[in-house]
Amino acid sequence: MKHAYLLLLLLLALPGRSQNFRPFRPGVTYQLHEAATPGDTIHGLRLHPAGTRSGADSVFTFAPRTSAKRGPFSGPPFSQIQRPDHLFGATLTCRPGAEYVLATTNGRTLVLRPRAALNQAWTAAPGLLARVVARNVLPLPIANAPAPDTCVAIAFSDGQQLLLSKSYGFVQGPALGSYLNPRLPRKALTLLAQPERRLGTGRLGALAAFNFVPGDVFLHQGYEYGYPMPCTTSFWNRDSVLSRTESRNHDTLTYRVWTRGVTQTCATGLRVMGPARVATLVITANYRNLTTGSLTQFWANTASSPSRGFGWLHFTGYQTGIFGNRVLQQHKMFITNGPLPTTTDSVGIMDASSVDFGLHLTTGEGLGVVHEAEIGFSGLYSDLIGFRKNGITTGQLPTIAQLLLAARPTRAATTTAAYPQPFGASLTVRFDLARPQPVGLALHDALGRVVFVRPTAPLPAGAQQLAFDTQHLPAGLYALHLTFEGEGRTEIVKVLKNIE
Repeated sequence: MKHAYLLLLLLLALPGRSQNFRPFRPGVTYQLHEAATPGDTIHGLRLHPAGTRSGADSVFTFAPRTSAKRGPFSGPPFSQIQRPDHLFGATLTCRPGAEYVLATTNGRTLVLRPRAALNQAWTAAPGLLARVVARNVLPLPIANAPAPDTCVAIAFSDGQQLLLSKSYGFVQGPALGSYLNPRLPRKALTLLAQPERRLGTGRLGALAAFNFVPGDVFLHQGYEYGYPMPCTTSFWNRDSVLSRTESRNHDTLTYRVWTRGVTQTCATGLRVMGPARVATLVITANYRNLTTGSLTQFWANTASSPSRGFGWLHFTGYQTGIFGNRVLQQHKMFITNGPLPTTTDSVGIMDASSVDFGLHLTTGEGLGVVHEAEIGFSGLYSDLIGFRKNGITTGQLPTIAQLLLAARPTRAATTTAAYPQPFGASLTVRFDLARPQPVGLALHDALGRVVFVRPTAPLPAGAQQLAFDTQHLPAGLYALHLTFEGEGRTEIVKVLKNIE
């Protein structure tokens, strides 16, 4: 009976706790996309503990954000500004009674009371009223959400509405920091996936970018330049993932990777195969300090120049048709200068390539680094040009031995096709290019004579189609020759002209 009574007390206590609807939880990564660009633009957000301000109030800080510079600054050119206010302000204070206060560095605050009585108004910010208008169990627009969840809807007097979930916090609504600071952009945001602490369904950050499995293969192509090299050196590196190990608490990935490369000095030099080796790759949540949504100075030259430091800028994630619509994210090395600019709530950030060195990286979901550029008096460029994941090959993925054969043919991602078939007054040919290259086209009649030529011209990578006039040609059978100079191959498609 005693245990039953205690269980009853526990059950009665659960609803009160479950109605806290905490907007954000510390240490968890939130991924939000903009309503204006659904599925394209992805914001990473993480809340960090900042100690206790007073009494039972718990204070947490958001990671800083970066934006384009505004206003004139003296001194070196600045490409970005670091500001401590994120899309939701600078800090979140959790007060007793489930009151949450978002604040910016300019001292303005926004108060949320998700446990307030229905339709009971309170002052959320100067000139802005808020009220709870509904509490319901709702299905959530979140990837992999296991079930509907208890939600609370808060309406603001300007017509905006915020939806908070018991399990996930912020689900849908405005970027609340825009109420507090006019510098913060107005954005309508929706939670994209379950917030996570460790490995999971995330699409941003190092653990998501370097999420490999045994059997994955990657081919990078690039070149190096600068002193003491007499000319540009081209290279190809092929990596094959042999094994994967997760740490006990699922915050570190360790891989064994077979790697080998081919180099070519100058455009006319011989291609040389390097020795194969097996490397160990360890990925943590802050690999290369690519912490989701944050800007971290990972070293500072305080001895000789206290006002300057180096670190990484992490930009908003985005999706394109490249690499199978996986999420990409750009990262840049930066240099700061404390005395500039003159505004008190920001720090000037100069893209390091505007000095004498810069390092730009682009990571792809499950692909690691897909683009790397080291820019300066000497430098390096590298791009992912082919890979195999889940048994599916994308782009170019020759073996290292094939790279030594300059004329070895490699096929495109899809078969060349011509339409309509039979054709009449015009003919269109469709094909895919694994990389940018010159393409030539010629049409031959049944006797092998050339009746149409499209001069060889460069085309970008991806799906292509070429159309040309054929109304002057007599009916009959023709052979369409496509020459792909960058891949060392020619494809022939037979086509039939309609009887006039």
